[in-house]
Amino acid sequence: MHLPLLHISDRLARGKDPLGIGPLEGEDVIGWLADPEAAIAFARRRSKAGDVASLIAAAAGSEMMYFALLGGLYGAFNRRTALSLAAVILPSVFTNQWVKARIRFPRPPLEARHELAFVAPGDNTFPSGHAQNAVVLGLFLISRSYRGSLQALGLALASMIPLSRVYLGVHYPRDVLAGAALGVAVVAGVRAVEDPFVAWWERSPRGPRSFTVAIALAIAGVLSGSSLAAFPLGIGAGLAVGHDFSGEKRLELDRPHGSRRIVQGAVGLVMTFGAGFAIRPLLKRETSMAGLVAGGLVGTALTFGVPLVSDFIQRFRLMRDRWRRGRSATHWRGRR
Repeated sequence: MHLPLLHISDRLARGKDPLGIGPLEGEDVIGWLADPEAAIAFARRRSKAGDVASLIAAAAGSEMMYFALLGGLYGAFNRRTALSLAAVILPSVFTNQWVKARIRFPRPPLEARHELAFVAPGDNTFPSGHAQNAVVLGLFLISRSYRGSLQALGLALASMIPLSRVYLGVHYPRDVLAGAALGVAVVAGVRAVEDPFVAWWERSPRGPRSFTVAIALAIAGVLSGSSLAAFPLGIGAGLAVGHDFSGEKRLELDRPHGSRRIVQGAVGLVMTFGAGFAIRPLLKRETSMAGLVAGGLVGTALTFGVPLVSDFIQRFRLMRDRWRRGRSATHWRGRR
């Protein structure tokens, strides 16, 4: 897994595996999809323009960028849009990390890898998280947006980011195809349960419904046996609980406009990155419970922190404007 702010391995949490599945050594059924010699030969034909484009695409496909996007959307747009994104991205990161922690395939040899392409120590290769999450985000933009430009962006992300991982020599085509297939499966699964879940959520009382979701996600996170698989589930639990208990402040996120939208989006981005630094010691403990707590802090930081901080900024701007008007009035009275 590549979290630029964290650099944590995605191995099973200190050897703990509550489900007793354990790691599995992968075997290639279709050899040409994971050919080391072909990867090395392709690496010799890379171009500088292709290197730059692929490195940019790979950076854009990092998991932390998706979490930052979620934070920005949560602040700048209504909660339904952000929560719809969270509903596909968080399960995608969870499933990818859960599978990655158990299936061990070899990466392409070092001779095939670009020197600037980052691979976290201990990070398994199958399936490609970049490919899976890019396909999930691409399908989200294509299916949820009515703007042709956003749909085109979704198609570009879903194709360029996976290809960049093969181009940079950090994944075989096998890993990328598996990640893309898993991403499609995640989106299909979320679509299948979305309407029943929304109907249950809307008819359930505030409080018990969020705690029910949080407890279910916590159990799944503990059973995952991986801190980074539990992490996105913790974010989901924090979003659910924060959504119900942030009071009237949560309604402000449904009515952003003008400069307030820009401010709230910036606050969401900053708080996501800030939370990423703050939770690093927790994830270094490499326990599923630590991953849950870390994710919960990120989720609650968004639901409570974004409206509170943006409200404070708005109040500060109003006080500043009043002070300036007062100084201006005093100045004109003095001239008279």
